[in-house]
Amino acid sequence: MAEFLRVRLTQSLAVRTLLAFTLIIGVMLVSMLGGMYLSDSIRGDAAALNKAGSLRMQAYRLALITSEAVHEELPAYIAEFEKTLSTAVLKMAIERNTQDSLSQEYARVEHQWRQLMLPLLQQTPPQKRAFRLEVPIFVDLLDVFVGELQRESERKLSFIRGLQVSTLFITVLVGFIVILGVNNTLLMPLQELVGLAKNIGHGSFQGRVKLSVNNELGVLAETLNQMSAELSDLYDNLEDKVDKKTAELQRSNHTLELLFNSARRLYKTSTDNPLPNLADLLEPIEHTVGLGPVSVCLVSAIDNPKHEAHTAFSSQLRQAPAYCKLPNCAQCPVFTNQGMIAGGAQVVSFAIRNDRDELGDLRVEVPAGVEMQEWQRSLMTALADLFSASLSLNQLGQNQARIALMEERAVIARELHDSLAQALSYQKIQLTRLKKQIAADFSKEDLNATLTDIQMGLSTAYRQLRELLVTFRIKLDQPGLAAAVQATVQEFSRHSGVDIDLDYALEHCPLTPNEEIHCLQIIREALSNVVKHAQASHCILTLQQDAAGVIHIYIDDDGVGIKINRSPTGHYGLNILTERAHSLSGKIHIGALQPGTRVHVQFLPDYKRSQLSQEIEVG
Repeated sequence: MAEFLRVRLTQSLAVRTLLAFTLIIGVMLVSMLGGMYLSDSIRGDAAALNKAGSLRMQAYRLALITSEAVHEELPAYIAEFEKTLSTAVLKMAIERNTQDSLSQEYARVEHQWRQLMLPLLQQTPPQKRAFRLEVPIFVDLLDVFVGELQRESERKLSFIRGLQVSTLFITVLVGFIVILGVNNTLLMPLQELVGLAKNIGHGSFQGRVKLSVNNELGVLAETLNQMSAELSDLYDNLEDKVDKKTAELQRSNHTLELLFNSARRLYKTSTDNPLPNLADLLEPIEHTVGLGPVSVCLVSAIDNPKHEAHTAFSSQLRQAPAYCKLPNCAQCPVFTNQGMIAGGAQVVSFAIRNDRDELGDLRVEVPAGVEMQEWQRSLMTALADLFSASLSLNQLGQNQARIALMEERAVIARELHDSLAQALSYQKIQLTRLKKQIAADFSKEDLNATLTDIQMGLSTAYRQLRELLVTFRIKLDQPGLAAAVQATVQEFSRHSGVDIDLDYALEHCPLTPNEEIHCLQIIREALSNVVKHAQASHCILTLQQDAAGVIHIYIDDDGVGIKINRSPTGHYGLNILTERAHSLSGKIHIGALQPGTRVHVQFLPDYKRSQLSQEIEVG
């Protein structure tokens, strides 16, 4: 890994360019910092030279003062000389100097002044002659010191010039190397790459770029060479590939078309017999799959412990396959010979099943020496699933129709038992009573009374029969309860002379068909009672739903009223209303108004009960 990174770093154009510029910038930065440092080191050297030169002038001035005997100003001049000799500029120049000669010369100057000259001036009286003799020596020492200062400054300036010249030389050298490297590793390879790109653009894919470098341009050259080779191969084999892709697209299109047509045909209706549709689809399946005859073998899931087939037909004239042994399924070569049939072909089966039952198989005959491809297996599996769904929907529709028929018959039987059967049973008892009266020679008045009861019972039974016929003939021509209730109100208003107002407020309440039928029957029975017994002129029918989801049905009339919870003899209207309310798992209340009667039915619809059950389960 480390060796790979080293090679990549040394051969990458970006890295090498970055290193070159970093080197140039580093050299220039070192030159600038060194120049700044040296410039800072010679700062104050000129001031030091001036101070050293002023010491010569002050020494001559002190010699002149002593010769003129101006003793009052001597201490001030001495103090000024001391200050100049010890000034910070001189100290700093000596401290920054890398040579010991400058500090030695300064020490000699300081020794000459402090040890030899200053004591002469401090004597009383000052030793003027001796002081003047020491001045030339002191000046010579100062000249040497100043000369050292000057040479030190020139040496620093020479070093700065040398640093700048070296920086310039290194910069030019690095720049030349960079330009040479760019020309050899960038410009010339780029020209070759551009030439190759132009050839590719003109449709020529034979050229190649040979670069021995392992950098970005090398990768680009390798990529272009590979692309040129692939394009050359693509152009050479383009027609074959286009034909192959076209065939695959056509096959996919035929497969999708077959699946779509199959699904549309099989799901058109779930109650029709699906076998003709299945038979019609076998020939298109055989044509699309392109192997051999396709067949369907169906098994009944009811009363079939051995799982034997009841129907088998193929794409060949819709007849059973040649190898089929129906009804002796145990001898079928699919089970006895591992699917091998005459001619060396093999029958491949795809199960048609639902979650619970085996419904049969969708089979295809694969010729000898032919291997079934994956797309063919996937298509047959999908078609088997479609067949399974169609057969399952047909079974479901048959079961639902069977259940609906049984429920309808149960409702008819219950209604006949609760009304007409009881009435006829009562008349049978009355006939037995009449026979006994005749045998016992009852009076004519008693016999007539019994006959009158029988006649009234038969009239009641006939009326109940007609009500049952009307009830069983009730149908909802339009979806929803509103249209049926409106039609019922118009019917009773037109034939009874009672003014009936309707207040329907169940627009957003989805009722089941069973709930709609029971509500309509309750309304018809209640309105029938109003018309026949209430002697009313006005009636208000109200249907609404409260905040809790409970549906309320109110039938209010302004008639003569009714004795609560008590029906007239031979009339069962209130009992019928109560039974229908209980069928909705609801309640009925019949109360008096001033004037009139109110019939109030309330129940919780099925969709609300389902919501409450889910909330209870979640809670």
